[in-house]
Amino acid sequence: MNLSQHNTLRLPARADRVIQVDSIQALPEITAALGQAPRCILGAGSNVVLHAPLAATVLLARIMGRQLTEDGRLTAGAGEDWHGLVMWSLGQGFAGLENLALIPGTTGAAPVQNIGAYGVELSDRITAVTVWDFQDKKLVRFSASDCGFSYRHSIFRDPAIQGPWDQPRYLITEIELQLRPMADAQVEINYADLKSVFAHHAQPPSAQEVADAVIAIRRRKLPDPNDIGNVGSFFKNPMVSQLQARNLSLLHPDLPQYPVDASHHDQCKISAAWLIERCGFKGARRGDVGVHEGHALVLVNHGGGTGREILALAHEIQQAVVAKFGIFLEPEPIFLPQH
Repeated sequence: MNLSQHNTLRLPARADRVIQVDSIQALPEITAALGQAPRCILGAGSNVVLHAPLAATVLLARIMGRQLTEDGRLTAGAGEDWHGLVMWSLGQGFAGLENLALIPGTTGAAPVQNIGAYGVELSDRITAVTVWDFQDKKLVRFSASDCGFSYRHSIFRDPAIQGPWDQPRYLITEIELQLRPMADAQVEINYADLKSVFAHHAQPPSAQEVADAVIAIRRRKLPDPNDIGNVGSFFKNPMVSQLQARNLSLLHPDLPQYPVDASHHDQCKISAAWLIERCGFKGARRGDVGVHEGHALVLVNHGGGTGREILALAHEIQQAVVAKFGIFLEPEPIFLPQH
């Protein structure tokens, strides 16, 4: 089956077969039928690069459902659209996810890479993740502290825990988040882009206003996957030592730098987009793939590109950044199949 409609880069990879998982009740039967045969899990494919045929059964996580209690506990099925969930929670009068508006993908994929934007990470709000354990053939509930969250990472991306790409142990079925009533919420607007939007506001903005600002910023900066194939940010912002950051600032005073959490007090996060742009790749094109003209961090498929061409461009960018700045850029999406 062609997976071009199941990944936002619109890459034409094929799979042996596809099974839509739309209920928890179906998982024991699916597990028994698969046995030890190769399997692969996909949400909306908004954070994957399919660069070769998948010799596996692809399981599309489509378990739906959402519930919000009076005290702000939000439960959502893995198949729910993430942005839709954010806007629904705001419409119900609860804040906490507004900075994460318009991030493409499904709710079940959100914990895998610990999505984050504009000063907030999913790990700041999540309380639990429920998974189907293919090995023990049962549902397991992980608390947030069990998930090993860090910058764009969790145990669900760790091969030592999750297993190889074609034998994943856990399929996320549901997540739980803790939100706050809008009247009690303190919005996060310390990120530079949001600071500039609300710099002249006499009163702190509402959560809905923050969401509207985030949506406007993302639409201005990032291409819509419905218009041109992409996975959003292709590389992680690299973390370097404070010493290296200071040395880079002496040579490049306009290099954007961002603080990191207290556990990394001796490190600093710097802008991958800035590094790529300074290497001359913004708007570059290699056949049917390229770097978006509006944001150097976004690799795009202009229509007929392949996964191998995307990977070749990514490698070219990595080499150029290492040569010019001595910094290795780590890709954010998952490459499938993995070797």
